[in-house]
Amino acid sequence: MKTIGSVLDEHRGIGPGFDFLRIFLAIMVLFSHSFLIAEGEKFQFSKPGITVLQATILPMFFALSGFLITGSAMRLRLKDFLLNRGIRIVPALSVDIVFAALILGPIFTTVSLQAYFSSYEFWSYFANIFGVIHYVLPGVFEHNPFPAIVNGSLWTVPYEIGCYVIMSALIIFGLLKRPWATLGATVAVTAIIIAFSINRVNPATLGGTFQPDSAGFKLLNHFIGSKGLMLYVNFMLGAVFFLFRHSIPKHGIIALVCVAAPMTASLIFPDVEGSTLCIIFAPMLVYLMAYIGMTPIPRIPLYHRGDYSYGIYLYGYPFQQGLVTLFPKLTSPWLHFAISLPIATLVAMGSWHFIEKPILKLRKKFSFTAQKGNHAQHLPNAQAATK
Repeated sequence: MKTIGSVLDEHRGIGPGFDFLRIFLAIMVLFSHSFLIAEGEKFQFSKPGITVLQATILPMFFALSGFLITGSAMRLRLKDFLLNRGIRIVPALSVDIVFAALILGPIFTTVSLQAYFSSYEFWSYFANIFGVIHYVLPGVFEHNPFPAIVNGSLWTVPYEIGCYVIMSALIIFGLLKRPWATLGATVAVTAIIIAFSINRVNPATLGGTFQPDSAGFKLLNHFIGSKGLMLYVNFMLGAVFFLFRHSIPKHGIIALVCVAAPMTASLIFPDVEGSTLCIIFAPMLVYLMAYIGMTPIPRIPLYHRGDYSYGIYLYGYPFQQGLVTLFPKLTSPWLHFAISLPIATLVAMGSWHFIEKPILKLRKKFSFTAQKGNHAQHLPNAQAATK
């Protein structure tokens, strides 16, 4: 029976379905945001079955990231790994923040330009580049169905940074060379996070050091807020699946079970939130991610010219909000998605070809060579390890 690892080796370390999966997940994020932005918060994804489907998008995204990034982390020194991640993530993020603050904001704001540029909200918005998330620009999108939020997608940026911290720790302590130790660390982190969630632990309860209105609370809440703690688990499970790839079979029956189990649970227990089911069935979701990644799936036409997934995920939200502001009668989420998808795609294409790809070429000027080890082993190259 073929394993995840044997299929990966056959394709020289590049999973044949990962390109499709990245784009598909990014488009699904855009799709789910269309409902929220066009209609407001109406619990569109609360029906059994649908709730778990919508809730799986980000966990699979982070699991995919963990799987791919582990491949590059095993080949790189710590400083090269961090530089590699920074070059991949920061430039497009910076452009998105600057564009929203200096162009979209002044166009859509309802306050005077003097008030706009002199406000705390304007200047604090640039902190998004460093993972300190601010969603509001003065007077921007304040009358939309889902008001005031310029870019809701940014909430995952601190957790992405946190994942890189976790991977850095795995590199420093040499755990990537000890799969069972990495598995043990993942189990320990999962247990701690579940305990935190059950006991509703947050920065304000950590020894009474941080109060809800304090800057320390707000900063820590970006990184260890309960909303996204399980994303760390999904990321680490992705890394574990990569390390044990030669022991994990690739079989369609297993994949079907991984689809059927959470869907069935959602139908049997309709009052259970999709996010809770994603916690319970996290290993199954990660297996499904790996199975799809090892399955030859043709790339979606037009999207084969580059990696547009990050751009679609990052830029889509503010353009979707702008679309609703320009056309307030555009209340159909399906029509909103149909219009916003080509817009987000064009923006993502521009970002990839004129920002992301040229900057990625700078990596050739740095030493991203593998550490001493088994050079015959096929690993995903660093460029493939994108979000």
